[in-house]
Amino acid sequence: MMIKPTVLLFLLSLLFVSLQANAKPHEREWYEPERVFGGQVYLRTAGNPNKPAVVMVHGLGDEASTCWEDILQRLKKDYFIFTFDLPGFGRSTKQNALYSPVNYARLIHQLTDKHVGKPFHLVGHSMGGAISLQFTHSYPAAVKTLTLISAAGILHRQAYTKYLAPLGVDKVLNQYNVFNERKVTDLAGTLMSALEKRYPVNMDLLINLEPFRNKVLRGDPSAIAGLALVQNDFSRIPETVHQPTLIVWGEQDKIAPVRTGYVLESLMPDARLELIPNGGHVAFIDQPELFHDMLRPHLSQSTKTKAKSSTKQATPPFRQTVQCNSESGHVISGRIGSLLIQSCEDVVVQDAEINNIVIIDSNVSLRNTRVISMGTALKTRNSNVTITGGHLEGEVAIETNNSRLDIAGTQLVGHQAAVKAPQDSTLIFSLGRIDSPLYDDLVIHGMKVVAPGSYL
Repeated sequence: MMIKPTVLLFLLSLLFVSLQANAKPHEREWYEPERVFGGQVYLRTAGNPNKPAVVMVHGLGDEASTCWEDILQRLKKDYFIFTFDLPGFGRSTKQNALYSPVNYARLIHQLTDKHVGKPFHLVGHSMGGAISLQFTHSYPAAVKTLTLISAAGILHRQAYTKYLAPLGVDKVLNQYNVFNERKVTDLAGTLMSALEKRYPVNMDLLINLEPFRNKVLRGDPSAIAGLALVQNDFSRIPETVHQPTLIVWGEQDKIAPVRTGYVLESLMPDARLELIPNGGHVAFIDQPELFHDMLRPHLSQSTKTKAKSSTKQATPPFRQTVQCNSESGHVISGRIGSLLIQSCEDVVVQDAEINNIVIIDSNVSLRNTRVISMGTALKTRNSNVTITGGHLEGEVAIETNNSRLDIAGTQLVGHQAAVKAPQDSTLIFSLGRIDSPLYDDLVIHGMKVVAPGSYL
């Protein structure tokens, strides 16, 4: 039996109407060419374009923007959601290109200028968090609020090499399956350190060269993006970002150290850190309800992010002298005159105000601690010391002897010198702030070996 063309057209029109009726309202996905890397980019939108816009930037891994599915479904009724697969990942083109935070920020600017067309709320996870921070710095007028989830690669790369078990460059280069979201921060930092020893030239120049990326990194987008991430210098960016910022971290994050969250909170003008109990590196997936309860008020807020406590905190009693001798796992806080830590392991000094500290043959972490001294604020000998946030001030801020110090987001003020060393000592600075007559900059970021006579 022959079906008349008019009947066929009618049936097809009914089918089209039926499909349209069953389609998800205000949802669309498509591909289009992009100009930054010269490939195709996968894009997806959900929600009403007339509602406030939320742009979400994923981290490394071929799951790409699918990681946002739960939060997208929770927000799309009240917001216009714009997501995409970063070039090099997921359904977007993969090639040997310079997948750097600056280039990704340029891409996001082009995409959002075309498809969003108004200031938006920006949410980024892991590498996507670092990209979002870079984007907000570069295009501040485009961002209403910023949300950073376990932002990776912010600290100096040398600070990451000890976070997980370090791998040698040859082992890394022969195992590209480990270049995924769960390895990128440490492996990229380790690889950068090894590459710099093997290729003692400017890595900024090398990573821009296609033959280098092809021969050394085998053109792998994850390897390129990871190395470009840890090579990016974020040291001067946090203070420039004035948008209300929510920083979210899983307490059990084994990939990006939570100390990065504390550093960002201390340096950014309007930021608040929220920790997710039992959350890992993908805390927004581990605990979606809790993350949503943190995010939604942040998106709808009209006031500053940093909350001021309505209750006055009791001033802790002053202790003239505190000592730790041959102990392990000791936690010290409060107001202290002199603190001596000798032959101790895994000691934490946090939320403290101290006149001077001496650390000998010990492993110590200082967190959010102020040390203001008439002489030397901190003395270390034969010790490993990690300092996160806080303020060290004195005639000499730090005197270190045969020690290794990892200092992040900390203000050093030395009226004579910020750092002096009777014996060679290694200091790794991440986003440090320094005030010394012997140092000609206000920012210090990178590894410094301080020897007798070469003060900072």
